[in-house]
Amino acid sequence: MNKRFCSVLVLWMLGLVVLLAGCSKELQQRQTFIGFLQKEVIPRNSGLLIPTKAMRKKFGIYTAHYDVIVEYNKAMLEKVGRPLEKLQREYQDAVKPEANIGERRKAIITYRETLQPIKAALDTELAMTESKVEKLDQPDELKEIYSQAVEKHVRIPAKALKAMIPAIEAMMDKSLELLDYIIANKGKVEIRDGMILVDRNKDKDQATLTRIEAMQAEIRSMEHAIQSQHKEFIRQSIGK
Repeated sequence: MNKRFCSVLVLWMLGLVVLLAGCSKELQQRQTFIGFLQKEVIPRNSGLLIPTKAMRKKFGIYTAHYDVIVEYNKAMLEKVGRPLEKLQREYQDAVKPEANIGERRKAIITYRETLQPIKAALDTELAMTESKVEKLDQPDELKEIYSQAVEKHVRIPAKALKAMIPAIEAMMDKSLELLDYIIANKGKVEIRDGMILVDRNKDKDQATLTRIEAMQAEIRSMEHAIQSQHKEFIRQSIGK
């Protein structure tokens, strides 16, 4: 056999061996990652398991795929979850019973203004994550399982939260409308110890009382709807 031909044949066979070894390694990494998603991620009720260095080594090229989900959840905690908790605490402090109308009005406006960048952060992080997911090169076998993990730990909680924010905004708008109505009817209405009081003896203004009671009822209805949405958000987030 021609020596040159033998050399070419040997190189080709060595290349084939390396190729097969590479394919085998990728397959092993993929199967390990799929097993991890099925056992540790998709059924998980809350939080995400952070892989150890040893686990990440076993995932190989698919470590970056899992990082997309983890990074989204970290960003949501830092840019949405914690800011929302802080905003809610500050609002509750601002509308304590002793707060006057001006303080309450300012608290509502501050809440609405602060909510906007939080809402924008949610939209941005979700869009960025969806873009990253679309760019991932995944075999069909993995893509189906990975999509389930993304659905549970990215899309479903985001959808529930995105539905809740407009409801909060609407309730704040209605609360502001109520305060403005009270200000416009100063002398007939006042807030004392957190209670709205209407002087029924002044001008016998039953229309004012009726209007206020209607707005209060609407606000209470909105609060109940938001509470239900919040419960749904928690249920969706923890998979219960």
